[in-house]
Order: sequence, then C-alpha cells, then structure tokens
Amino acid sequence: MNEVNGLFEKIILPLRADEYLDGDGLPRCKKCHTLRVYVSDDKTFCARCLCECRSKQIEKEKELEELRRNLDEFNDRQRLSLMGDRYKNCRLSTAVITGHNRAAYEKAKRYVERAADMRKENIGLYFYGDNSSGKTYITACICNELLRKGYRCIYTNFARILAEIRSGYDGYGMGELGIMRRLMTCDFVFLDDFGKEFIGREYNRSAAKWAEEKLFELINVRYNSTRPTVFSSNYAMDELASKLSLDKAIIERVNEMSARVIRIEGDDFRAKQLRFKNDKAIKYGI
Repeated sequence: MNEVNGLFEKIILPLRADEYLDGDGLPRCKKCHTLRVYVSDDKTFCARCLCECRSKQIEKEKELEELRRNLDEFNDRQRLSLMGDRYKNCRLSTAVITGHNRAAYEKAKRYVERAADMRKENIGLYFYGDNSSGKTYITACICNELLRKGYRCIYTNFARILAEIRSGYDGYGMGELGIMRRLMTCDFVFLDDFGKEFIGREYNRSAAKWAEEKLFELINVRYNSTRPTVFSSNYAMDELASKLSLDKAIIERVNEMSARVIRIEGDDFRAKQLRFKNDKAIKYGI
C-alpha cells in the first residue's frame, strides 16, 4: 500500500456509492472521474473536496437561487411601483417598433442603459402625442427595465394620487403624507396621462384649484428631491397653458425637470388592438 493510499484510509471516511478508487488508491467521481480528495504536496495532509461535476452543480444551484431572489425582489419592486397588471410585462425588447416611434424607443433604450447617470444627473423625460400613440406603453417599458435594474420606481397618474390623498382624509390608504414621502424617496417616478385631470376644469373651478395645488406640491417634492420624473401626456408643453390653463409655476417646473421633450406620433395601437380582439371574437363565433 503506497503512502497516499494509507493516508486516505487513515483520515477519509469510507468510499461512497458514487466513487471508485484509482490506481493510487484515491477516490474519484464515477461521473466526471475527477478526485474527491485533496492531497498536500508533501503527502502529509489529505481532505475531502468536491469533484468537478459537483462543483459545477453547486455553482448552477447558486445561480438559480440568485435568479429566484432577483425575480422575487423585482416582483416586490413592481408591486410597490403601483403599476397596473396591463403593463407589467412591457419590455423594450418586445415593443412594436415602427418608423414613427423608432427614434423615441432608441432614446428610451439609451435612457435605461445610462440609468445611473440619469438618476445622478436628475434627467427626466416628457413624452407627448395623440391618444393611442403608445406613450403609456413606452414609459411602462422604461419603468419595468429600471425595476429590473434594481431601481425603486412609482408608475401612476395624478388621478390616482388625488384618490389616495382623498382616501387619507377618511382614514384609509396611504394619505397625503404617505404618498408624498414615497414620491420623494423613489429613484424614478412616472406620471402617466399628465394634465388629463384638468379637462373641463371650468365646470368645477374649486375642485380644479385644489387639484392644481396638490399637483404643484407633488411636482415640487420631486423637484426638491432632485430625482428624475418621466411624464406622458396628450399635450405638448405649450398646450398645458393654452388648452388646460395650468399654473405657470407648474409648467415651468415640469419644463425644467424634463431634459428631453419627445413626441410620439403616427401609430394608433389601440385601433389595431381592437381589430385584433374583433377578429378573435369572430373566430369564436361571437
């Protein structure tokens, strides 16, 4: 019996079912045929170790566990983002790119790629265009990509924020303080359908005035926290005044917070989706 063999028999536990002894009397894995023991150069120390296939298996298990943990964390961030179910699967990689929206999506992609700089430099965006042009979809794509990168985001609209504030007056929901705190601390905030709440404001001036005061507070919270805000709206920046009569201070803040104003035009995605659903209904005999 050689020296190494004797050292193994003296120190290491009995041979395992998935092992065999090689010519030196040392255990090897039956699957990958690599050693299951480490032997020092001077042959005075011998200890169990992992074979190659077991090491790879453990590494793969760690990777899968990391993926599961990342997915769980992403799902938590997405839940806290307030994003609706309709847009939770929006991704830049699966968006429908056309000649009309290509430039906007290229900017969106670069925004996500340089997210750390966007956050540090407080660079916001303002997307605008007609109904069904895809403004909500592109901003939802950006939000989801940022959530996957680990950023804390809120995706909502001003109508929902007003509802949260009103519910707080009755002792329900987050209330004004809670929603403002979240808006202040999130890395990125996405405000969808910006300005829509003020359509027809002339029919209820007191409610519109209150809403405008809350909007200024919200905008000011983001402005003073120097954190980026991404807006989507049916209205160009100058139309916020001409068509909605929004306070000049709000418009100036929004304009300053929006480093780039991006128009999306041409494609009526809602009409295409309606035709798609209509074809499905016909298929089912409805």
